[in-house]
Amino acid sequence: MNIKVQRNELASTKDALKHEWMRKLLNIEIKISEGSRLIDNVTKRRIKEYSLSSQNRRKFLMYCIRAAIEDDYLTVTKLIRSIGVSRAAMETMIKECQQAEWIIIKRDKGNQRRIQAANITVETYADYCDWLWRNIDNSKMRIISASISEIEQLEQKF
Repeated sequence: MNIKVQRNELASTKDALKHEWMRKLLNIEIKISEGSRLIDNVTKRRIKEYSLSSQNRRKFLMYCIRAAIEDDYLTVTKLIRSIGVSRAAMETMIKECQQAEWIIIKRDKGNQRRIQAANITVETYADYCDWLWRNIDNSKMRIISASISEIEQLEQKF
């Protein structure tokens, strides 16, 4: 068989697989953005709704969750820079989440606030990760991804 024909067939197959992977990922992201994940626990449902209400709130909670997972605390200044919000917007998110008991705030020796997610917030994210994994696994995206990788390795041989 002609090498040029094989290369074209591989490229065409890879494009089709990438298109299918994109379609499946869009379906999952639509489910996420629509908030279609059902949650019985009222507190966890409120955390989900809060995180989906704005991109800044979502990023705020994600940074706080990562800090908790890494056994770290983030300063308010670091959060403002990371998220790209005003101090007033940050103070609003801190106040809302502190009142709801979704974050933990500690003060260091200089009285600077350091923040991380509370256990309930981390648990809510862990539940989300389980839900997301099931959706990705059920969609067979892993198989498509492996196929794309194999095709790319074959393409390098030509």
